[in-house]
Amino acid sequence: METSNNEMTAERSLEIITKTIEESRRRITRGSWKSMMLWGVSVAVIALVVGHLWQNTSAGPGANGLWGILGLIGIAEQRYKKRQPQVPETFISKTLSQVWSSLGFMAGSIGLFMGILAFFNIVIPLPVVYYPDHVFESYHIPITALIILLMGIAGMITGRILKSTAITVCCYISGIVGSFLALVYAGPLEMVVLAGVAVVGLIVPALIIKTKEG
Repeated sequence: METSNNEMTAERSLEIITKTIEESRRRITRGSWKSMMLWGVSVAVIALVVGHLWQNTSAGPGANGLWGILGLIGIAEQRYKKRQPQVPETFISKTLSQVWSSLGFMAGSIGLFMGILAFFNIVIPLPVVYYPDHVFESYHIPITALIILLMGIAGMITGRILKSTAITVCCYISGIVGSFLALVYAGPLEMVVLAGVAVVGLIVPALIIKTKEG
């Protein structure tokens, strides 16, 4: 009799845990569209401004310094969230926070490192090998393509965790196509590609989630 009660208790505990995780997943998915829309619009607008200044003004590649605005947006968002009713942190919300904070740290580190090199006018030749005995030096590091690929991976992980097909598919498409196009259109035009990635990988899923809520 005691064994039966223990089994029922274990089954009931597992059921409660499962329901809690699913409710947490649904709650995070419902509210995720706001942050996705904020960051999607921010990245798209800054990318277009940077691309324009890069191509049409004397600022050139130095216009990429405007990406520091994203840090200010992140600080403003965090302050806004602190003023809202606090929701207990769950394993899912903590995992998603770690995924995107890791992306932000990696992308920020890449940008900072390359910015320092550009500031001191340091050029590092990169040997590119197409086939044996044919090597040439390239001076272009595909930062944008790398960041787009990282965004796609982080977005897909988010979509899988939240069981959101819209997020997963959109981030997969934006990551694959965007990173390829950023390599093809290196220079100011890669900012246009990045803006498109923000639309497909962030804004479109945000609109889909918002529509389902409505």
